[in-house]
Amino acid sequence: MSAEYDKTRQFKFTPWEFLAKLDLINWMRYAAIVKELTKIKPTSVLEVGPGEGVIKNVMKDFVERYDTLDVNPKLSPTYESNIRKFIAEASGKYDCVIAADILEHIPFEDLEIALKNLNAYLKPGSTALITIPHRSHYLFFMTSWKHKPHIVRIPTLKWFLRPFGQKVAIDPDHQWETGDGKHKIKDVENAMRKAGFKIERRQKLVYVDFWILKKYG
Repeated sequence: MSAEYDKTRQFKFTPWEFLAKLDLINWMRYAAIVKELTKIKPTSVLEVGPGEGVIKNVMKDFVERYDTLDVNPKLSPTYESNIRKFIAEASGKYDCVIAADILEHIPFEDLEIALKNLNAYLKPGSTALITIPHRSHYLFFMTSWKHKPHIVRIPTLKWFLRPFGQKVAIDPDHQWETGDGKHKIKDVENAMRKAGFKIERRQKLVYVDFWILKKYG
């Protein structure tokens, strides 16, 4: 009998182990975040779940302060803590917080409190950059006359799976994903608004949705 899957193993990875998992999907997500950072030009950034440190290594020379938050001590975070636990020391300190593919690792019922904490770490009027996986099928293409990527999202056919007793499969490391048959984008955005954010826009990327949020004030 195979050993039971360990959902906590991901929280013990070293930066090298995160680096080994990099693929096109990761790079597209990081590129979108870095591009947004160049627009808002923050002087202070807090990244939750820095992983292999790609975004930090790109941006650290362009900001005065780049801090990280993670439960994994192997990543040497500035704050070793769970995203659901409020850190008073970080309150109102940052121009931007980043949570890239992080929130789906906690139970959905804890989403609002995690978002409230992220909101509290921001200065008034500052920005949160958040990505969350969306379980679906994707077509990705680029035209020869304009080098701009296009993404077509095809929802998973739940009606097709249901007669076979199957559910929409999600990443085993995740507690939930949008498009999983239970959690919808509107549910996520309701939690964002309740947490005190204004939704500036949502961008579809391959595998994830990318939200640009503003803290009121």
